Amino acid sequence: MSNEKEVFENDLQEEDKEKNESECQAIINRENFENDLDNMWGYSKAGIQAKKAAMTMLSTKTGMYARIPLVCKSDNCPYASTCKLLNYDLAPYGEPCPIETAGIEYRYAEYAKQFNLDEGNFTDRTLVSDLINLDIMLERCKALLSEGSLIEEEFAGVSEQGDVYTKPEVTKKLDAYERIKNRRDKTYNLMLATRNDNKDKKEQDTSVATMINDILSKDSFVVEETPEEFIDAKIRY
Repeated sequence: MSNEKEVFENDLQEEDKEKNESECQAIINRENFENDLDNMWGYSKAGIQAKKAAMTMLSTKTGMYARIPLVCKSDNCPYASTCKLLNYDLAPYGEPCPIETAGIEYRYAEYAKQFNLDEGNFTDRTLVSDLINLDIMLERCKALLSEGSLIEEEFAGVSEQGDVYTKPEVTKKLDAYERIKNRRDKTYNLMLATRNDNKDKKEQDTSVATMINDILSKDSFVVEETPEEFIDAKIRY
């Protein structure tokens, strides 16, 4: 009987040991998981430092625009015919286009003043980033449109004799310009709408506060005399 009891106790101890080991392992797994959340992308040590640098870049005023400007191709740039820097040998081959980076910084400064930009507001920063991106794309379209006619001969078909027929069509460059401009105008109006909504909310809050102050300041809320029934009750008490 004692042997059976001893075996039973040993089994219980073994079960408790396995349970404790399982719980400890679960805790270790959870801690490892939580630690890995800081590196959820699985970066190497060098990659982690690169990500920190990228986050620092994004926190700057113009960090969100780093991918907008073209890389200068000098004479091989598709917009070379309208680049004034090429004429003076000022095009920095392999570097971000100075004309576009200057345009980005100028537009950011102007939009910041016009919209009283809240740099801590992610929505504001995103909308302005979209605006500037579309502005730069419009400038590229303008450069292409300046190179030729707005009408181009488009392929229309081939005759039985092998003659190629064409028909005049509005250039796709103009179509691209109009599409981008429509998107830009919608984004601009959205930015204005957010400003108007904030203004209306502020005015509404102010008007409500003013109304409450006016109500509370009226003499009708000031009781100068105690009603007789309360006087009698007070005397009896």
